[in-house]
Amino acid sequence: MDNRQKTLHGPGIYYFRMTGARQQAIFRSVFEYDYAAHLLSHIDGSTLLAYVFFDHEIHCVLDCQRDWPGIIDDIRDRFTDQHERLWDAHKAVISEEISPVLVDEQACLADLIITLHQLPVSRNLVPDASMYSWSSDHHYRSLNPPGWIDCGRMLNQVCQTRHNRSLRYESLMNTTHATRMNLNESDHPEFLLFGRPALAEKQQARAEMNQPGRSANELRRLRDDALQLIAGRFGITLESLKDSSFRRQYQRLMPLVAWLLEKRQLSYETIADLLDEDEDTIPLWLRGIPADHPQSLLDKLSALWSPAEYSTESPAESSAERSSGTTSPDDEAEATADQEGEPTDDAVNPDADAEKPENKDVVNQ
Repeated sequence: MDNRQKTLHGPGIYYFRMTGARQQAIFRSVFEYDYAAHLLSHIDGSTLLAYVFFDHEIHCVLDCQRDWPGIIDDIRDRFTDQHERLWDAHKAVISEEISPVLVDEQACLADLIITLHQLPVSRNLVPDASMYSWSSDHHYRSLNPPGWIDCGRMLNQVCQTRHNRSLRYESLMNTTHATRMNLNESDHPEFLLFGRPALAEKQQARAEMNQPGRSANELRRLRDDALQLIAGRFGITLESLKDSSFRRQYQRLMPLVAWLLEKRQLSYETIADLLDEDEDTIPLWLRGIPADHPQSLLDKLSALWSPAEYSTESPAESSAERSSGTTSPDDEAEATADQEGEPTDDAVNPDADAEKPENKDVVNQ
């Protein structure tokens, strides 16, 4: 896929291609393949339609009833937990580099699933798709597929009746001239989409309907208020907070601004536009917040950022109140140490000085 193409958001059917973290294998034993199918089929707010597993890759099609970033986070967490239970080692299993492709159900869902099931054949792993154990192909050939995978969505498209649907599927798989999709090429010049280009505009409209209606001035007010809250709590200026040349400070504090905006149900695209960042950066920022900041600080910021408070205060009033309780980087370090039961001196926590606005030379290293 072209990295310049944007991902679409909102509920819908998506094709996911997931790879191993740090280019490592996802599966280390045959048992993990069976566990993976069970994990994917039990993600809240989604329905599994098809899957194909390889040692280093997972290809799957999910019907998402909620936006896909939350579903991806759940999948990554489940695989991490599974790895820890099986191998007694905590590490990320699924790479963060995932670009879901929206699927036009009527135009190409059947072709996509057939293409996925044929991947083991096209990679010369087996002579026939039915011989590959780690895909949903055998469920589509079954007269009674399990309830945790929705085979009927695709089979209803290729068969006019409910009878002999599996036979119809087998005949399609055995047809040499059956349509094969290019999984690396989007059908839309700007967005990641399989199907009719007009679907991209409809999906954007649906996603916007699920977002709270806010004018451009309200969005800017939200951004400015979030910036003032974070700058005030850490005792730095707005200019210092927004200055990306202070790399360590910027990468540590700006994710908190994005986190506050995300709590107001703003989409990643909207947050990226407000902060002048790439859209793919926002979920990476949000994912790293629990590791970079203690929960006590997040609870304080969340309390100050409550919707009721925002609706009744002006930006000036809320900024003044928030600035009255400044949280220094040392305070945050102390809170982190309290949670971990460690000393808080600078020798143990060298990052403490990294956030001090007066030490700009250190921050910018």
